Amino acid sequence: MARYVTVAAAVTIDAARLRTYLRSPVARACARPESDWTGLCTPWPDAAVRRRYLAELPAALAECDRWIEGDHATLLAALDEDDALTLRHHEATGSLTVDFDTRVDFELPGMIWALTALRGLAGTMAADDTGLVELTTDWTAGTALLRLSPDHSAFLHPAHDSTTLTRARNAAFDTRCLASEADEDEPTGEVLARLLDH
Repeated sequence: MARYVTVAAAVTIDAARLRTYLRSPVARACARPESDWTGLCTPWPDAAVRRRYLAELPAALAECDRWIEGDHATLLAALDEDDALTLRHHEATGSLTVDFDTRVDFELPGMIWALTALRGLAGTMAADDTGLVELTTDWTAGTALLRLSPDHSAFLHPAHDSTTLTRARNAAFDTRCLASEADEDEPTGEVLARLLDH
C-alpha cells in the first residue's frame, strides 16, 4: 500500500554552493556506512517498527540505490513535475527551503531515498552554514530529524539530542523566515532554472 513521506528542509547555503550541489550526482545511499543510516530507524515510537527497520536496513539501502540516478537538479525537477516540490532561495541571505511530499510503496527505502536527496547538501556547505531536515510519514506519529553541517549529516534523537535539536530548530525557523522574503510567486521550476543559469 502506498504511503506518503513529507520532507521539510531549511538550510543556509549561498547560491554558488547551491549550484554546485544541484549539478553534482546524487550519491548512492550505500556509499555511506550503514551506521550513518541507523538513526533513521530509531526515532519511531513503536518498538516493533524500530526493530523491523534495523533488520531491513541493508536491503533497504540496496533497494534505494536502484532508484538513484542523475544529479540533484534532475531529481528535484522530477519532483516538481509531480507538483510535489516547493523550493525557495533568498540569495541575499543564502536561505533555502525545500519542501516536498512523495508517495512511497516501500517504507524504509522510500525514506532513505527522500533523505539521500538532501544529504548531498552537506558536501557543499561552508563553515557557518546550518541545516535541518524533518521527515514525517503518514503511518506513524514519529519524525526523523537530520542535521546538516559542512561535510557532515547526522540523525538527531528528540530525547537524546534535545539541546542540539533545539538549536537546529531555532536556526531552521530563522532560515524559513528569511527564505520567505524570496519571491513567493516564482515557480519552483523557475527557481531551479535561475540557480542553474550561471
